[in-house]
This record gives sequence, C-alpha cells and structure tokens, in this order.
Amino acid sequence: MPATSPQSMLDKIIIIDFEDSFTYNIASVLFPLNSSVKVISHQEFFNFRIGEFLESKEKHALILGPGPGHPDAYQKYFKQIETFRNLPQFYVMGICLGHQMLGLMDGKVVGLAQEQIHGQTIFIEFDGVERAVQRYNSLAVYEDGSEVNIRRFDRGISYQFHPESVGTDSNPLYFKELLDFLKS
Repeated sequence: MPATSPQSMLDKIIIIDFEDSFTYNIASVLFPLNSSVKVISHQEFFNFRIGEFLESKEKHALILGPGPGHPDAYQKYFKQIETFRNLPQFYVMGICLGHQMLGLMDGKVVGLAQEQIHGQTIFIEFDGVERAVQRYNSLAVYEDGSEVNIRRFDRGISYQFHPESVGTDSNPLYFKELLDFLKS
C-alpha cells in the first residue's frame, strides 16, 4: 500500500482496517452516502501524526473497524484513539473489534460471548424498533453481567454486530448519527 500524504488523511470518514475482510464492505455502504471515505491500515494510521487533524476545524469521523484477536492486543493504540475521542471535531464509531476496543478503554469487561456466533442473524432493539443484525464474533463487551450490542457515548457509537453486512436490516440507518454529525 502506498504511503498516504497528510492532506489525503483529512478525508471526512476514515476507516481503520485491522486486517479484516469486512472493512471494504463498510466503505461500500458509506461511499454512496459521503464520497470522502478513506480506508487506512491500522499500522499506517496510528504511526501518523495527528497534528493535521488538531489544526483542522472541519468535522471528521473515525471508524475502528472489525478485526482478528482480542482488543488487548491493540492497547498500544488506545492513547491515540482517546486523543481522537477528545477532539470535538471527531465522531468515533467502533464495529466489532472496534466496539470491543472502545469498551475496554471505558473500563468494560471483554470476554467470550454467551453464544459464539459467526455469520448469524440476531434481533436487537435499535431506536425503539426490533431489527435483524449480523454477528461474526466470539467476544463481547459486558456491562453489569450482560452483553452490550450497542454503546452510545459523546460523539460516538459502537456496535458488536456488523452494520454493513447483507444480513443486517437497513444498513445506512446505523451510520445516520455519524453522517448527521458531519453535516452539523
């Protein structure tokens, strides 16, 4: 992959690729909704200096994508992720591994899922409506002993399921808050 210049790093939506085949599926859902989408490998992104973003007053979104392994293996990135979470011009989204990383950073427990599901549909409540979503994971974020499929926080959201999957109902709906933030 060619090196990315700092200027091209200032795309509106940056998807961090943790070496997962679903990463470009996320981009394919977002690209028709916002053409300024860039996928960047986790090594390249977290070696990048964030000074360009600190100077920018434009709004951006950072998506921590799915990937292999336990979020403990990615702790070296937590400090920089937290820096982005604290920037008022950033919206941060976590998907699967990204959800688990954000949960761990917020003091939640990450452990084996009650049901280890790979490519199966589950039903969850999202904004008051029961919806079908696709899960592909063995791990889960726990809060008060219960698995957490969705976490909302200041300027961000994270999902234990794959909002981009063909098995997830109404894919663009799960990116609406991110897109609304960028438009505000």
